[in-house]
Amino acid sequence: MVKEIDVGASQMGVEILTNKGSEENPMKSIEIQKPPEKPYTIDDHSKMMQAMGQPEQAAKLQKQAVDALTEEGKTMNNSMTEKEIAKQERRQKSRALAAEYNRRKESGEDTSEFEGNKAQQPNPGGLEIAMRAKLAVNIMRVDIPLDVIGEINNHIDDVTIPNGKDHSKGLVGQINRNEKSAQYTFDTNDEVGGQFIGVIEKLGKEFLKRGWDKDVETKCQSAWTVHSYEGDYNPLHDHGVATQMGLSCILYLKVPQQIIDLPNPSDVDLELNSSSGQVDGFTQLVWGSTGMRDVNMLRPLTSEYVKPEVGTLIMFPSWLRHGVNPFFGEGERRTFSANFQVTEIM
Repeated sequence: MVKEIDVGASQMGVEILTNKGSEENPMKSIEIQKPPEKPYTIDDHSKMMQAMGQPEQAAKLQKQAVDALTEEGKTMNNSMTEKEIAKQERRQKSRALAAEYNRRKESGEDTSEFEGNKAQQPNPGGLEIAMRAKLAVNIMRVDIPLDVIGEINNHIDDVTIPNGKDHSKGLVGQINRNEKSAQYTFDTNDEVGGQFIGVIEKLGKEFLKRGWDKDVETKCQSAWTVHSYEGDYNPLHDHGVATQMGLSCILYLKVPQQIIDLPNPSDVDLELNSSSGQVDGFTQLVWGSTGMRDVNMLRPLTSEYVKPEVGTLIMFPSWLRHGVNPFFGEGERRTFSANFQVTEIM
């Protein structure tokens, strides 16, 4: 079983002052602000302005925000809207089922169809039985705001690429099919790089706290950008760090349109044997031996495909094997990656 931890975009790792006491200061304390349940959107801002009695200003701000979106931003904004509609439909269906269940329960009617095997097949001999899924790996997903992504891309174009040295020829990945194919070291000592790495180090601490309830210190060991074009790929591999515990992350900065247009494996039942090209350019995560008959043999799935989406960051233990499938057609697939040393605070 994969445990995925979602962290909101606009409030991730933000320190806030509260009135909750602590040993050092019984009056106040500093906490990490809890993330929102969903990203703050254009529609949210419009509704806020309308609630303040300014509907004309709300409509104007909404139009300006939509007009200012990049093509990547428009794609993501439309995708978020579609997901929100689907979520609302699922929520309405769940409420309708719950209402029907309560009605039947109160009137004494049969409710077995709502209770599944529990009502139809009592436990043998009256024994209490519980199924316990074993945790295999923690994977954290973070949605980074698009304006931050734009700033990072500009920094890479203006600083990283002109001043960086291409390391792709000495790496496991085949990032060499285009004259622009490259892997550059990301400088963490300048202002932009240092601030961004500081944010991700905080996310690493949050990852260990949520996944294992451990208090740790995280330190970036290395960071780089990968610029892939048609035919480039990266075979399955893992990363090593100087400490026993380690974290790695991947942030999607640019995604070609032909990859954007592919369905998300988390939204559909993807059967690879009849879905040619449906994971082109996707990241594959593997934490065990896998086979097409796993489900029939009652073996849990031990691999997952992640569709690259601009602004999405995934973080995972450095031992987790991962790779990138090749894609075909025009466009740059750009990612940022980093490794972090992790030291437990005793």
